[in-house]
Amino acid sequence: MTENLSGLSALERLPDLLWPGGDADDQQVYALLDGARDPAILPWLERSGLTCDCLYSGELIPRLKAAAPWLVRLPARAPASLTLLDLGWGNAWGILLVAPADLSMDRLRRHCKKFLRVRTEDRRVLNFRFYDPRVLSVFLPTCDALQYRALLGPMRRLVVELDEGTSWRVFEPGEESRDAADQ
Repeated sequence: MTENLSGLSALERLPDLLWPGGDADDQQVYALLDGARDPAILPWLERSGLTCDCLYSGELIPRLKAAAPWLVRLPARAPASLTLLDLGWGNAWGILLVAPADLSMDRLRRHCKKFLRVRTEDRRVLNFRFYDPRVLSVFLPTCDALQYRALLGPMRRLVVELDEGTSWRVFEPGEESRDAADQ
């Protein structure tokens, strides 16, 4: 990985990656947060005013609700969006998703839900915390083309923090991943 010549941290460069040119009308940005990473995530989300939805369905007991994965819409450069990036980046709170503007949050949620459980070769069903950047950054590079396309689905881009937030990796359909240093 090459040295960051811009002098800005990965977090400082992140808004330009997510919202190039300011407010991109043709895309929307989401965070998929891992509530189990920090007990402060859900209370912060509930106060933030950001639109969010749990990937788990139905009525949840409070402990499960707090530890659940949450899909959160991040309006372009809105104060709450930037605060969420500031709080979660470097703490493995989750991954960032860039989707077409016409993709509904419900459709994206349903797509992400498909990956919450996986079946092993010996037919056991396991929970798959793909929204943990430490998991996804290792898993996606091992996927074959079909698995890779299936996980990305309708998304334009996945952004995963690396090295405790000092850099990132971008995953896009039909391309190899890019590290922050390559930008």
